[in-house]
Amino acid sequence: MDRLRRARPFAKLGAVMSVVTTLFGAPADVPAASKSPAPRGPNVVLVHGFWNTGAVFDPLVAILERQGCRCFAPSLRPNDFRDGVRAETLRLRAAVERRFGQDAPVVFVCISMGGLAARDYVENFGGARRTRALFVISTGHLGSLWASLSPERGKRDLAPGSAFIRRLNARVGAMRGVPVRSYWTPYDLVILPATNTRWPFDDRLSQRVPCPFHPLMVRDRTVMTDIAARIARLPAGT
Repeated sequence: MDRLRRARPFAKLGAVMSVVTTLFGAPADVPAASKSPAPRGPNVVLVHGFWNTGAVFDPLVAILERQGCRCFAPSLRPNDFRDGVRAETLRLRAAVERRFGQDAPVVFVCISMGGLAARDYVENFGGARRTRALFVISTGHLGSLWASLSPERGKRDLAPGSAFIRRLNARVGAMRGVPVRSYWTPYDLVILPATNTRWPFDDRLSQRVPCPFHPLMVRDRTVMTDIAARIARLPAGT
């Protein structure tokens, strides 16, 4: 019973996130998708977060595909990180290698805990050699206080100072040479404190966005436009 009481705050928070995403959906000014040209841009892997699916990236995928990007937004299961972030990392690696093989260059765009899984892949599973850029949106690089309330392993990985967070941040040097951009909002109520979503190793790589809700960051016009522009500027052959 004590375990259930401790889990309730996180469960309620997840339910609120799902409702907000459903209610607000894609911004009204995202143009309808037209017939895509032959892909000529980079391979872009979009990694969802807790209690979500690849469909959360639909508006951004529409924009990137019009630029000629080859987009892949897998829906990883289970999507509640019950087995820990490392298990999600292994699912992500398998999905990426099935789609693009083991060597083809990729760009990662990630939301929330998906950013931790992508970082784990890049830092600890040789992903740095193929990663041409990493964009992380509202990812708790230093954890979130909410996670400290949960008895579940996957959520405990997100707790500030957890063994997973410490090991991940100790290995950030493995990402040397990989361009990074971290988008954050000071109004984030999922990652607490919100400043934990800034890039902790070089704040010049962080971009503040005045978005009112954590789950809406992935569909924020400023975020999507900036990501698309930065991907368009990547060197040819990326």
